[in-house]
This record gives sequence, structure tokens and C-alpha cells, in this order.
Amino acid sequence: MERILIMTMGFGTGHNVAAKALAQSYGVQADVATLTIDLLELTPKTFHPLLQVGYSQMLSRFPAFYYYLYNRTFHNRFVRYISSEFIEKIGWMIRKKLKRILADFQPTQIVSTHPFGFLMLPSRWRYVPTAGVVTDYEVHGMWLAQAPDLLCIPHQLLSEKERRRLAWQTGSRIIETGIPSEAGFHQKMPSKEARLEVGLPVDHPFVLVMCGGLGCGPLPHLVEELARLDSPTEVWVLTGKNDKLYEDLSTRYEGTRVRIFQYRRDVSRLMDAADLLITKPGGLTVTEAMAKGLPMLLFEAFPGQETTNLNYLLREKVAIAVNEETIWQQTATLLANHEQRMRMSEGLMKLSKPEAASRVVAETLRLRTLDSAL
Repeated sequence: MERILIMTMGFGTGHNVAAKALAQSYGVQADVATLTIDLLELTPKTFHPLLQVGYSQMLSRFPAFYYYLYNRTFHNRFVRYISSEFIEKIGWMIRKKLKRILADFQPTQIVSTHPFGFLMLPSRWRYVPTAGVVTDYEVHGMWLAQAPDLLCIPHQLLSEKERRRLAWQTGSRIIETGIPSEAGFHQKMPSKEARLEVGLPVDHPFVLVMCGGLGCGPLPHLVEELARLDSPTEVWVLTGKNDKLYEDLSTRYEGTRVRIFQYRRDVSRLMDAADLLITKPGGLTVTEAMAKGLPMLLFEAFPGQETTNLNYLLREKVAIAVNEETIWQQTATLLANHEQRMRMSEGLMKLSKPEAASRVVAETLRLRTLDSAL
């Protein structure tokens, strides 16, 4: 029996969502057992929330500093080496618990949706076949600090020549699989049926607004602008984990066409119902919208991976960047232009890889066969 250990790190939500999608896909395989662990949850209980809060605070208050760290570790091999050594050293509190998990589970393969996973891996377990799954539209240099045997990357991210060069530099197999997302996002329901299911009028324009799991960004001003849209446009806003933002917006827009939610378990269905998604360009959010062919307006990309996600979609001409000053006009214009939304939708569907999770599973299950052949 194959025993697959799936490692993730809960900075944001995208890495965990990809890990869950992989676990679901492994679950339909015969003679395969999986165990998914969020490495952040192996830190002491008092330290875990500090790491998450510190990460979100750095993004929202010191984005230039975050970008500096992100950019330097991407482009400078020496800085990347120092960073990886530092991460390995401070990972002792994670590694101690991870050793026990590894000893109990005895994985035959290890898959990680975050590059830090392999830096945390105890050295005696690095002989086990490993696979990395990139969850943003860029191969950041930290994936190369402790390169896995197999690196699964998004569709149309690198040219064949770039993939060959990266494989030569790292010794990894580099394959295009797409970013894994949950199966429900690849099962599209007709818009009218979806609207009836979630309780929306079938003939009103519907705009869905999401700001990521952390609920960051200039959302109050954006929602204020969107509230100016002509009636009967419906605007639903998901605020994520930001409790204060949810309370403030709920009070301000109570009884209006703007409805505020923290979480919805039916995001897939809301995307089916929506004419337009306004969101921050998180890797998994845009991947899910891609699967639905849902046109996107993208706001305030944080420096780093969100900027690379934004640039990828702009390069492919399937999304539009907006800011606080232009959001109302661009939303109204796009809602009125059905043909443009159809072109964007078709482009997104071409980029979507509904088989991403199953492709990753198939390729990782080949790793031991390839290893044995060598």
C-alpha cells in the first residue's frame, strides 16, 4: 500500500485548499492511504496564532518589506540559501513533532503544497520520493532551496526551454499539471439554476466580491463604490476571517442590495450564479474562478505571489486590474458588455485544468516505479 504524507502550511488558505483537493483525489485510488498535516499546527499553541497574525500584519502594514523578502529570496541565490538555512534552524519545534508523525505513518511518498515543507523535513526522510505542488502562478526560488524529485507547476507558466533549464538546475522533473482545486469547482451549474439554489433573483445582475481568507485590502471603499451600481444589481461580499470588517460592513449595508457574509460553504455555486467576480488575486481563488469561466476584476494585489498571479492573468488577457477610483465604472461597463465577458470566460476555460489534482496523483504514484527502474 502507498502511504502519502501531504504537507501544507496555513499562511492564507490556498495551500490548505490545494492539499485538501489532493487528498480527495488520492482517496479514490485503491491501496492508497493519505495523511494531511498543516505544519503550522505543529508549532506550540501560543506561537501558532502569532505566526498567522504576524504574516497578515506584514502583508497589510508593511507590504514593501514583504516584497523585499519575497523578491530577494527569488532572485538572489545567496539570500535564498541563507533564508533556507534560517528556516531550517527555526523549524526545530516543527521538526520534532514531524519526526514522530513520520515514524508512525511511515510514508512511502511525501507531497508538499508549500516550499517550506521540504526545509522542515528531517534529513533521514529525504530519501523518500517527494513532490512539490506550486499553488501560485510563479515558481518561487524557495522551491529550489530543497528541490523535490517532482515539481508540479501551473499550465502555460514556463516554456519548454525554461522547464528543461529548471530541471537541469535542480535535478527535479518539472511537469505542467495545473493547480489542484476541489472537484466541485469543475462541475458547473447553469446560472439560473444556481441563482434559484442560493436565493437570488434569476434576472438581476449579480456581482460576487471576495477578499481572501484574511479579509485584507481596501474593501470598505470598494463596497461603497459598488453600492452605487444601478438597481437591481445584487452585490454579495465575503469578508473571510476579518471579524471587525464583517461587523462594520454588515451594520452599514443592512437592508440594502449589498449583502455581507463572513463565509459561505457554497462558493462554487455562488460562482456559477455570478456574472462577475471582484477579488484579490490569490492563487486558489483565481484557479477556482478559472474553472468556472467567471470573468474577474482584480484589486490590490499584494507584492509577491499575488502580483505574479495578477500578471499571469493580464498576460493571458482573461482578467482586468482595477483600483478604488475605477472600480464602479469598470464594473458597470463590464456588466453591460456581455460579449467581452464571454470572451474572458472562454479564455479562462482554456487555461483551466480540471484534471490537475488527478494528474498530480498519477504522476506522484509513478515516482516509486521510476525510482525502482533507476
